[in-house]
Amino acid sequence: MNKMNKFIAGLAIAGFTFGLVACGDDSSSSTGAGGDDEISSSSEEGLSSSVQNLSSSSEAAKKEPKYIGVVFDGGDYNVPEGELRLIDKNGKISEKSLSFYQDSRVTINGDYVFFMEGLGTDVVYKINPDLFDKGAEEAIVWSKKLESGANPTDMSFDGEKAWVALQNADSLVQLSLTDGKIVKSIKTGAFASEGETTPYVTDIEVSDGKLYVLMQRYINTWPVTYPKGLLAIYDASTGALKDTIQLATKNPQKMAFVKGTLYVATLGEYNDTYGTDADANRGIEKVDVKAKKSALYISGEKLGAGLSAFVAEDDVAYVGVYKYYGGTLLAKVDLEKKTVTEVKGPSDIGWCLTLKNGVLYVGDRASGKETVYSYKDGKLTEVKQPKGAQAPYSIALF
Repeated sequence: MNKMNKFIAGLAIAGFTFGLVACGDDSSSSTGAGGDDEISSSSEEGLSSSVQNLSSSSEAAKKEPKYIGVVFDGGDYNVPEGELRLIDKNGKISEKSLSFYQDSRVTINGDYVFFMEGLGTDVVYKINPDLFDKGAEEAIVWSKKLESGANPTDMSFDGEKAWVALQNADSLVQLSLTDGKIVKSIKTGAFASEGETTPYVTDIEVSDGKLYVLMQRYINTWPVTYPKGLLAIYDASTGALKDTIQLATKNPQKMAFVKGTLYVATLGEYNDTYGTDADANRGIEKVDVKAKKSALYISGEKLGAGLSAFVAEDDVAYVGVYKYYGGTLLAKVDLEKKTVTEVKGPSDIGWCLTLKNGVLYVGDRASGKETVYSYKDGKLTEVKQPKGAQAPYSIALF
């Protein structure tokens, strides 16, 4: 199987898994951006303002954080391992790294890092960042091996427990954050498309006592076919099914609550060149949970293509606009006004972005760039990767 076919197969197997190009670069970018978007070659100025924003709460003021986030460099099919690195309070990415399976994702809850090794390894880790320099044996609090081929892709936290999305299994599991043991399991196979054993869960969110589960429900033949996506809602405590909501479009990727309203980003079907079209068959849906309905809110016509990534906060969303393989652009979306503005600079972000307190961190995996940026108040700032680092694949903020 050539690299392109392996990449497309990866989309079917892992929701939206990219084969990244290896070998980072510690040089600075000096490319200019149009409009109100500005790229700075110096990381110190922009990152200091980012850190101040992330540390603005009274709680953070009492205890200054040692780190502002983590980045996982990986996703290259030709490289068996990726590298997990810390981003310190000054915005510097650590030289020191922990090695994990290359197709993995990272998230954060409280003071701990949670790491999900994907299809083929299928392990969830709890990591203490304060012991990072001592190596994996000391830093890993616990690890939980899941069923073979489960492919954990997302976690959503609820007190001392966390639900884990298993994209290639017929269930979800709830883990204890204390020791990693499985507390509860929910069967999801009934929502699989005909001929499939899994509904291909791609994102989960716990909100107001309910667990929201986003299902792609594709049919994994070649070429892959996509029925409309589905949202299932469970009681977050008991795991009892409460409702299901049919989505308006296909191939959902991510969702987020903004001021009590749920939005879902969809990629839609691929065209003949494995890109996505700027049409009304994909985009951002707005879900009316009470009425059990979902409708397209901002279409791919306005966005420019389907969406591979989506994060949102206070009526502002940032999205990955997937035009073609190797070309996923970053755009800012005003969810209230329904306006879309490209953030010039990154050219292949995949789904590597995270947002907290108005500060966005995004990874660009484009060959020759392989870097991390922060973005705040219209200014894009390069965060230098250590020399030799792989391209960024997953990012999370404390």
